[in-house]
Amino acid sequence: MKIIGFPVPLAGLRDSRIARDEGVRRTLIQTTLDLIQAGDVEPTAAAVATIAGVPRVTLTHHFPSLADLYAAAFDLAVKRVLDLVRAVDSATPLANRVELLVSDRARLFEEWLPLWRFAERVRGIAPPVGVGVVHFRKVLRERLATCFASELRALDPDSRKLVLDSLDAAFGLDSWMNLRAQLRLSAVRASRTWRFTAGAIVQRAFVEHRPMTVS
Repeated sequence: MKIIGFPVPLAGLRDSRIARDEGVRRTLIQTTLDLIQAGDVEPTAAAVATIAGVPRVTLTHHFPSLADLYAAAFDLAVKRVLDLVRAVDSATPLANRVELLVSDRARLFEEWLPLWRFAERVRGIAPPVGVGVVHFRKVLRERLATCFASELRALDPDSRKLVLDSLDAAFGLDSWMNLRAQLRLSAVRASRTWRFTAGAIVQRAFVEHRPMTVS
């Protein structure tokens, strides 16, 4: 028997299904990030599926393992953080650049604290998260090099690397984590301490040791 009826727009159905699947995937990732932000350093599949309002099998369809879900959540979080970091014009006066850098990174790293605890906890079972941490550190270092490009160019190669290593340590994620987690300073006190330390390092690196000009 031949059933005659209205033609079914298969392309439209396929597109809508893809869009729906993508929406579910985004919801699962965002739910994972919400749990991490709330302090859950190792969200379970059951918790994510329940809060996202989807069956466990749906989560498994999109993310065959928790490692896959963790990696996707971490990647999205890194992208969001890096998108929020303002580009600092190297032509801006040095003191202003230090202020902007410390202000931005203190705010962003403070928001990053729960995700950092998550990354430290799961990197063993989700190697892509460990790779993501390495990439995140690399990008932060590259942005420091861009921010202080004019001063770094004036140094010889060995000094340039030494100074960049020092800046990376001063303005890096570990520095903020040490102030907050190890020294247990408040966010305000940590920001003030960080600003003073970073400013002193920049002063030593770029002002006290600037190349002498021959008159």
